Amino acid sequence: MVALVLILLISAAIILDSAFNKWQSNANAWPMFHYDSARTGFSASDAPNTNQTLWRFHTGGPVDSPVVSDGVVYFGSLDDKVYALNAMTGALIWTYTTGANVLSPVAVAEGMVFVGSEDFHVYALNATTGAYIWSYKTGYFVDSAIAYASGVVYAASEDWNVYAFNASTGDVLWIYTTNGQIMLSSPIIANGMVYVGSEDHYVYALDAFTGALVWRFKTGDMVVSTPAVAGGILYVGSNDCKLYALNAFTGDVIWSYTTGGPVFSSPAVSGGRVFVGSCDGKVYALDAESGRVVWSFQTGGVVSSSPAVAGDLVFVGSNDCRVYALDASSGALVWSYLTRDMVISLPAVAGGMVYVGAWDGCLYALDAATGSLMWRYNTGGVVDSSPVVAGGLVYVGCWDGNIYALNASTGTMPLDEFTSSVVWRFTTGNKVLLSSPAVAEGVVYVGSYDGNIYALNASNGALIWNYTTGFAVVSSPAVVDGMVYVGSEDHYVYALDAFTGALVWRYLTGGQIHFSSPAVAGGAVYVGSNDRHVYALDARTGALLWRYQTGDAVISSPAVSGGRVFVGSCDGKVYALDAESGRVAWSFQTAGQVTSSPAVAGGIVFVGSYDGKLYALDAASGKLVWSFAAGGAVVSSPAVAGGKVFFGSHDGQVYALNASDGSVVWCYLTGAMVVSSPAVAGGIVFVGSYDHVVYAFGSP
Repeated sequence: MVALVLILLISAAIILDSAFNKWQSNANAWPMFHYDSARTGFSASDAPNTNQTLWRFHTGGPVDSPVVSDGVVYFGSLDDKVYALNAMTGALIWTYTTGANVLSPVAVAEGMVFVGSEDFHVYALNATTGAYIWSYKTGYFVDSAIAYASGVVYAASEDWNVYAFNASTGDVLWIYTTNGQIMLSSPIIANGMVYVGSEDHYVYALDAFTGALVWRFKTGDMVVSTPAVAGGILYVGSNDCKLYALNAFTGDVIWSYTTGGPVFSSPAVSGGRVFVGSCDGKVYALDAESGRVVWSFQTGGVVSSSPAVAGDLVFVGSNDCRVYALDASSGALVWSYLTRDMVISLPAVAGGMVYVGAWDGCLYALDAATGSLMWRYNTGGVVDSSPVVAGGLVYVGCWDGNIYALNASTGTMPLDEFTSSVVWRFTTGNKVLLSSPAVAEGVVYVGSYDGNIYALNASNGALIWNYTTGFAVVSSPAVVDGMVYVGSEDHYVYALDAFTGALVWRYLTGGQIHFSSPAVAGGAVYVGSNDRHVYALDARTGALLWRYQTGDAVISSPAVSGGRVFVGSCDGKVYALDAESGRVAWSFQTAGQVTSSPAVAGGIVFVGSYDGKLYALDAASGKLVWSFAAGGAVVSSPAVAGGKVFFGSHDGQVYALNASDGSVVWCYLTGAMVVSSPAVAGGIVFVGSYDHVVYAFGSP
């Protein structure tokens, strides 16, 4: 799911022409992420002059980046579907249902739609009818943007591979294996080569026709920035805090520049300069040939937004909630506009207007020259999808599950109709996603995508302390004996003093600690890592007690019971390890990845798999007691109470099964897939769904 948060950072909405016969003209197209391979984010299109909402289409989940071709808007949604809508009316033309979230921005060519899914597949669909043409199953999520060139489809998967397919038949032309996941960095096709970054720290250049490695360059950390290619030079950022300029043909370093923080931002190249943001809060302008700093501008927050360049101005958002317009020559502030939440959306510029989304749920249209508000549209949720402009219309996706088509110039739009009573709210520097809070002694502990672990007063939300790690924290904290244990995507496991936030120890694993949350028992901390290992660490000192290597990333959170550690792996197995030695007691092979975290009760281990089944295994022997086939992948971690097992599935159902034999006690169909793990308290089952609803089930 982290992949959800990480892909939305590069989302871009697509803007259409109001005259059908202009759809294919250069002025009325937005052919790729941030407009072109130089990442300027600028279109010569005109912009609309009214604030009329032309149409709105509601999907069953958050919406990814739309793409436009021949008057049709194509996009994926977290309701597992690919949609095709009439661009002018928003009318549904067709949908196609995959087996999991669709976060991959589509590519449209040769009358086909090419798209990836978190069911591990790359799909080719008929662009007119949505009919299935072909698909190929990779080894993990396909969230990266699909690329197309000269009859070949290129896709990167989180299974570490880059794939090339014959666009017509789906035949595999070649596969190249990197040494790390490819999540945010999307492939760029230029100079007959495929350029992409990987979490193994490398930037790769592959022959577009054969897949042969032309060159690779090792940075000092993960590469999540999407490269920009201009003038025979490749520019790309790395989490090692550097921006690199590499010879696009040889990979030789031309220059590198060290900023004060990781560089998630994708560079924009214009007028002989490279513009890029950094997590140190600065926007940099560097000489494209020498890397010399021309100027830098300090914002008040992390800059993960990628700059857009138009004329003499550079537009960029910051986590300090502002949109900035800077003089491209000097870096002087021309204007800034304060939104109500952080801005990671990539600005789009057209017709003298700047369009940008914010985490306050609004799409803003600002006068490019003055920064004055022309209009603001309040959607039903977070807007980090990046608006893109062409043909006089503004299209933008939102986490309320809608894609909006706006005719835009002057007015304000209605506020969100949903209201609720709030006891308190604390704003972190980024979204709080997947890290579930832990509450102990009147304190709430939670991780955030801004890299911090926060301790808040449970009564009023006041900040007690925060500790900054090196990357996003999606792991859920465990609080035991005055210590807070949590993992971070910077590869470390942290132990912090629960009262002061002071670092007691940290341990470096070999990969990101994604969703795996530490389990603490018997003086040991158990946690999984994307480096394929399960770790056992001394809870007091952080010393390594043992580690066990599985066949793939360990996203599942361990469960400890009866002297054993039970955990799932993306190799499809459930493992039982001796808690003291790490020796394998048994393993059980499912037919899909196991990211669900096991529950243990009554000598039975309950766990879900991407093969769509919930398994009940004998805790002592690993033998199958029973299994239940749901209608979709089971990512939800089961909860056991009252002799029943509760869990959700990608089929949208919440299930209650008899724990002894797997028979159905009841099930309930929600409006979208269920990945939330149920909580049971006071005779009530609480669970969330991707239809944006929290459900409470109980007896009358």
